[in-house]
Amino acid sequence: MQIQELEVRQLHTVAEWLHGMNEQDKHYVAWLASDPNEIFEQIWTLTQFHEPLAYVAWEDDKIIGFIGILPFFEQKLCRLLGPFSVKSGTDVFEGLWEKASLTIQLHFDAVKVACFKANQDLVAFAERHQFHLYNREKTMALHHSRFSPSSEKAEKIEEIQEYEHAALHELHPSGAYYTTNEMIELADKESNKLWGYKNAGTLEGYLYFELVSPDEGEICFVNVHPDARGRGIGSALMEHALQYAFYVFDAEIVTISVRINNDSAAQLYERLGFVEIHTIFAYEKEVGAETNNTLLH
Repeated sequence: MQIQELEVRQLHTVAEWLHGMNEQDKHYVAWLASDPNEIFEQIWTLTQFHEPLAYVAWEDDKIIGFIGILPFFEQKLCRLLGPFSVKSGTDVFEGLWEKASLTIQLHFDAVKVACFKANQDLVAFAERHQFHLYNREKTMALHHSRFSPSSEKAEKIEEIQEYEHAALHELHPSGAYYTTNEMIELADKESNKLWGYKNAGTLEGYLYFELVSPDEGEICFVNVHPDARGRGIGSALMEHALQYAFYVFDAEIVTISVRINNDSAAQLYERLGFVEIHTIFAYEKEVGAETNNTLLH
């Protein structure tokens, strides 16, 4: 086995391999894009820094493993894309982690990784290296055929405008996997939508939606101001997003994730027809930055 820094000439091959791996529940890792072209762009970005942020494990001319580091410099945090491995045992995982951890220890205070419960190799890796399990979320899905649209009009729901970004930031959870700014930037894509529920000019709730493939949409965030809860705002936002997903984007399925202990949200989604399909484990490890160096483009 050879472990080498990811090279630009390998991007297409590695992106296709990662797409095939992440399609399997037993290998699934969160934060990796779902489309091969988007994976290509994602890992291409990791090759644009002076220090290595992605490694590939090879056996002769075949890929047997991968790890990537998604950097968030303002938070001194990084997220792992992997480790992935097609080989049984721990050798590939440990070899990739040994390479990646050198960069992580130098430049970040914390590292996160998340995967399906079915990815037992990655769960075992996280526990072996004393990552802390900080969240468990179940992924729920609604198929178009199970959706019964409401006849009520969503008169108070509109796309969020720039002047509302400060109010949006107040509503957005600080520990979310996208920061407010990241979510706003992603919402500029034609297939992504950021809607707000506005009452007398006040933003009382929002929902962020992504079309992750031609057939699948994902409701990434839906949050309502604490003072406005219990008035059906979350239900209205969900209804609006689902109608848009199924009748404008022509999606076949929409997914959403909910914390294991968030019973009220889970009950709302179940009333809309969502059913549980996966559980995601999210881990974090404090590593302690040893320098204040910045990875430059």
